[in-house]
Amino acid sequence: MLFSPVSCRHWKILALLILFFPLLLAGNAVSAPNAASCLYRDDLHYAGLASAIEQSLHYLNKRPATACFPLSGTAISRNDLIRSLRFFRDLIRSKPSPQLLSLELETYFDFHHAPPGPCLDNAPKNMLITGYYQPVFAGSLTRTPPYLYPIYEIPDNLVRKWNPKTHTLETGRLQDGQFVPYWTRAEIELHNRAKGFELVYLRDPFDAFLLHIQGSGLIRLRDGTLRSIHYALKNGRPYRSIGKYMVRTGRLEKNNTGLAAIRDYLARHPGERQKILHYNQSFIFFKWSNQKTAQGNLGLPLTPHRSIAVDQRVFPAGGLAFLQSDKPVPGNSQPMKMVSFSRFVLVQDTGSAITGPKRADLFWGTGDDAGRAAGRMKEPGNLFFLLLKKKFL
Repeated sequence: MLFSPVSCRHWKILALLILFFPLLLAGNAVSAPNAASCLYRDDLHYAGLASAIEQSLHYLNKRPATACFPLSGTAISRNDLIRSLRFFRDLIRSKPSPQLLSLELETYFDFHHAPPGPCLDNAPKNMLITGYYQPVFAGSLTRTPPYLYPIYEIPDNLVRKWNPKTHTLETGRLQDGQFVPYWTRAEIELHNRAKGFELVYLRDPFDAFLLHIQGSGLIRLRDGTLRSIHYALKNGRPYRSIGKYMVRTGRLEKNNTGLAAIRDYLARHPGERQKILHYNQSFIFFKWSNQKTAQGNLGLPLTPHRSIAVDQRVFPAGGLAFLQSDKPVPGNSQPMKMVSFSRFVLVQDTGSAITGPKRADLFWGTGDDAGRAAGRMKEPGNLFFLLLKKKFL
């Protein structure tokens, strides 16, 4: 039985009563708990959550009715995800207290820990939670000093081929009639393999590299025009973390691998820049966009602090989850102070560096402040996916 929004509001009144008077809910035979066993507290007090839910619903409603999505090793139907999102949206319309919402969630929803584990109060933080943002860089449409570092669109020598064994499209090029892997980052940049397909030029090679990592950005041209640039395709080569490489080679300390630390090291050691950046073989091609807000792989705007990127071969695109980790607090302290937080988030993006069941990337927004926070965030955490219990679907 799926309760209507009206009956959900009536249930909230009843839920307050059953916190003190044990009884059975007539017609459902559900034992009334004395309190929720876990407290689901949203540190943003629901800000931006409803609009983020609508974006996920917009995406899912356009998918075929037969579409399925992965979760906890099983296949979840599109309709089950839609019903779960709609039900949750109705629960939060009145912005209930964490205590009341937690009771409602444990009554109606199942929680799928990613990866599987116990209740959030006792769950080990065995996911790595990082942050990303939409940068704003100065650029030029022509190669004019100091704008010397190109961002490319998809070159015409890149081809894609269906692999029937892996059921994926592979990216490569043709050489003597044979399909071979596309060139690496080093080969593209050192040998001009994408020459003629420059979209824009940036002032700093690490800015260009950072745009590849973030996947989208805003470019402020010399005439003051602000243009949006978005991910189009990658070269098919594996992503490799230069932060981990710099730690392994003794260039950085393990607890100091944020973007600011990497940028500072490269500025102080310009002779090592190419070797470090080229360690990551992955290379991104871009396209201009009329959409100035950051977009995820669902083709929809991302919601700052609510949208996350995960491996969508493991977790459901558009799905609702509860995130628990630590976040940086802006201030004058160096490094930024870290505090615990928890909030509801939506799967609305993915990334070449975000693979497997133990990774999630939180979108922080646009600009320098978002960039400083995103660059500092590299913390253990938990992610709990919410799905309506079968009897309510």
